[in-house]
Amino acid sequence: MPLSNRKYFEGNGYYITTSVKKFIKIFRERKYIDIILENLNFYRKKYGFKLIGYVIMPNHLHLMIYPDQKRVAEISRFIEDFKKFTSKKLRELMEKNKKSGWLKLFRLSDDKKKNWRYQIWQPGFDDLGVYSPKVVRTKLNYIHNNPVRAGLAERPEDYLYSSARNFILNDHSVIKVDTDLLSF
Repeated sequence: MPLSNRKYFEGNGYYITTSVKKFIKIFRERKYIDIILENLNFYRKKYGFKLIGYVIMPNHLHLMIYPDQKRVAEISRFIEDFKKFTSKKLRELMEKNKKSGWLKLFRLSDDKKKNWRYQIWQPGFDDLGVYSPKVVRTKLNYIHNNPVRAGLAERPEDYLYSSARNFILNDHSVIKVDTDLLSF
């Protein structure tokens, strides 16, 4: 994958993984996935990062982002904000759709006042600095082939919630990916 703009490799990009608590497969329905997509768009503007790659799997997601190099220290804050807000929206949707089984699994406390607290995401996240074209290629290939390995698609571009469609089909209808920074 030749690089069309080397400036994004002068600083670190990040390959990020975060998972749903207990690996519960909540991202099988479009309405739950839409919450993730909407919030990725919101937070990419708020924190000024480029979205290079992503995949939303049924129980986790992978992102490859390049932050504004003046805002690199905000990566943890971005993930914290993203997870906090999406948790709230996902919980509200679960309540609306009467997903009581899921809500019970995500519930942290059970006091008599029904002042329940929930945890949708596992604590923390994994991140890896993306610092060279080889690492970018390796991680994008992993992201794009994840649905194939999981039996969710025959080819990477067949899976709707992956940046493989952006790169291979030039399809930005699900979410815009900054493919202009890289090419296959």
